[in-house]
Amino acid sequence: MLGELVRRARKAGVQAMVEGPGHVPADEIETSVKAMKHLTDRAPLYLLGPLVTDIAPGYDHITAAIGGVIAGMAGADFLCATTPSEHLDLPTKEDVIEGTYVTRVAAHAADLTRPGVRERARAWDLRMAKSRAELDWEGQFNAAINPAKARQIRHRRGVETDTCTMCSELCAIRLAKEAMEREKQG
Repeated sequence: MLGELVRRARKAGVQAMVEGPGHVPADEIETSVKAMKHLTDRAPLYLLGPLVTDIAPGYDHITAAIGGVIAGMAGADFLCATTPSEHLDLPTKEDVIEGTYVTRVAAHAADLTRPGVRERARAWDLRMAKSRAELDWEGQFNAAINPAKARQIRHRRGVETDTCTMCSELCAIRLAKEAMEREKQG
């Protein structure tokens, strides 16, 4: 039916976008996306997730992101944001913001694999990797998908150190730099 509607729309000079299913087990997403793209003559496809499991109310934005990465890798063109409130309640402003960022992360993860956009996506990841390797906190914040949240989490306890808080004085990056500096000095 979707293929027929797309053909009719195109014949009438009307653009068409196809909405895909929202609940699909992970192992069926690729087949579903490829079948829809084939049947609709590659019409733009957007998906509501898809949610890979239905047992996670309150976490549907995460299950949708998992499905979104798989769908994006298989050829889906757009991902619809899903909030933590999905199936439970109308979303709050905070739910919409959280769902949007989680969907952006999923889209970026898929973009890392997609010809035509992977170079830009990988360059963004490389900026973050270099900033982390240099313990450049400002660079990390600037490369973050949500700089404000990254800053807030980094500074919420008031601990200011040049290392990450997980490793602290045992920071492998800092220790490696110190060892290389000692080696340079002889």
